[in-house]
This record gives sequence, structure tokens and C-alpha cells, in this order.
Amino acid sequence: MFHPELRLLRSFAAIAAEGSVTRAAERLSLTQPTVSGQLKELEQDIGFPLFHRTTRSIELSAHGARLLPVVEKLLAQADLLRDEVGALQTEGRTHFRLGAAMYSMDIADRVDLLDAFATAYPNIEYSIDNRLQSAQIPDLMNQRLDVSVLLGINAPCQGPGVDATTIHNETQYSNSLQRVVLRRQAMNLLVPVQSPLANYALIPREALRGERIAMLNHEHGSALTDPIEAFFEACGAERVIPREGNALAVERYAERNGICAVGIGWFPAPTGLVALPVEGMDFHLDFAVVLGVGANRAARQFFAFAEKWQAAREARLTAVAA
Repeated sequence: MFHPELRLLRSFAAIAAEGSVTRAAERLSLTQPTVSGQLKELEQDIGFPLFHRTTRSIELSAHGARLLPVVEKLLAQADLLRDEVGALQTEGRTHFRLGAAMYSMDIADRVDLLDAFATAYPNIEYSIDNRLQSAQIPDLMNQRLDVSVLLGINAPCQGPGVDATTIHNETQYSNSLQRVVLRRQAMNLLVPVQSPLANYALIPREALRGERIAMLNHEHGSALTDPIEAFFEACGAERVIPREGNALAVERYAERNGICAVGIGWFPAPTGLVALPVEGMDFHLDFAVVLGVGANRAARQFFAFAEKWQAAREARLTAVAA
């Protein structure tokens, strides 16, 4: 009984396609004697010649011509089987690129989510990109980063002179990207503990007239910084933009100079400042899982897990509140 071997059938099909043992060997990355030997072995197994050979040519025999379509179909099915098995094998050993800025390491939502995902999908691996978000956000748009956990806001990033693929700020990303908000935190005003403003539970707007307030710089994105600046300008406050304008540097500047500062609300206030709400101040930053444009299957599994995980958290909070 004939038991087909794929290696022998591949040599047969390659010779038929190329019309030459030499070219078939090159196609299969084998030596010519190996391909000739495999053809001879196959002919011996089936009991008749598959080609007519002359010194100048090699042509299919009647038996070879009859078997070739069946062999080609069998090889195609074998290739499909190989690809499907490969896909099944890699489903549990996939890898994705996760952006998570260094300063987000102490945010409990990040730690809890990644721990829960590692427990649920122990075979899915990821590498963490700790760069600033201003570097991660363009990479999400340009298919160089699969997914990120971002502290910021989503906003329209299209319009005259705006290219969504070349964003260069720390907290603003395109609202065209899918996201799961893990937590929303209100922004506040950081006030020196010795300031009369520190006596308010809710600072009235008129109390800010003439106050010097350190602002986040514009590298955080105009969708965030412009409304904040407009708000405090309408309150009659004096806006101060320090030379180093990231959130932590702004807080240190305010503490050092004894003035107020815009606080993002996500990190403990310096010892010399107290975080307070302001009447009519309605700004926030979200901590969210944001899916990149070209995210691979493993990253999409992570995103889907984050959606379900967050929904379960919200359901538990609702149940407790009820």
C-alpha cells in the first residue's frame, strides 16, 4: 500500500513546475542529487515512472500527468494545515508592545490591571515602553506601538495644519483611538498651606483675583492647557508658566516660590501645598488603556480584557453604592 511522503511529493511537483531537476532543487533549496533521489524513491514506491527523460528534457508521463493535480491539491492542503497549526501554537505565546510612562508605575489601576491580565493570560507576553507619553502617542498612530496606558484626555487631532500621526505633547491623544477609561480624576488647585486660600473647602472664583498660579506648559496639549489658562484668566489670576512645565516640576516651582499651582490630581501634593477644588473649575485627566492603530492580536486581547475587567469593577462599585 502506498503511503505518501510530503517531501517526495514536493520534489515531484517542483520538477513538474520547473521542467528541470536542477531548477527544482534551487526552488526547494536542496541539492540536485537529493531531488533526483527523492523522485527515484517516489517512483519506486508507486511502481511506475512519473517522467519521460531525455538528455535534453524531462516531461510528465501519462501517469505523472494524472497524479500531478491530486498531488498539488494535497500539498496545498498540507500548507493550510501547517499554517493553521502554527496559528494555534502561537495564540498562547504571543507578544505585544505596551506603553506605560515611568511616572505611571505607582498608579494602582495600572498595577491591578496588569496583575489581573498576567493571571488570566499567563502565556501572553508584553514588553513595556517607559518613555514619556509624548513619544508614545505618535507611535500609537504610526503602528510602532500596540497599546498604551495613558494619563490624559482624548481630543480631536485633525484640522488645518494638524497631523494626527505627528502629535508632540504629553497628555493629549486622538479621539479616533479606541480607549477604556480606568479612572477619571478631577484636577485641582494646589495652594500654599500658609495662604488664606487654604482655609476654603471650595475656593470661590473671586478669591483668585491677583493670585499668581503656576501653569502646565503647552507641551501637555492645547486641548488641555488652553481651557485651563482661559479659566484662570477669567478669574483675574496671574498665569505663571515655569521654565520646566511638567506637572511635578510645576508643583515644586509653586512650593519653592510660595504660590499656587494647577494640580493634575493624580499624585500626592508636596508637603507645603494643599489640593483644593475651585468653584467652576471642571477639568480632569483620565487614566485609560488606548489601542494603537496597528495593534496585533495579543494587544487586542489585552484591550478586550481591560474592557471586561473595568466593567466588572464598575459593577462592583455600583453594587456597593446601592
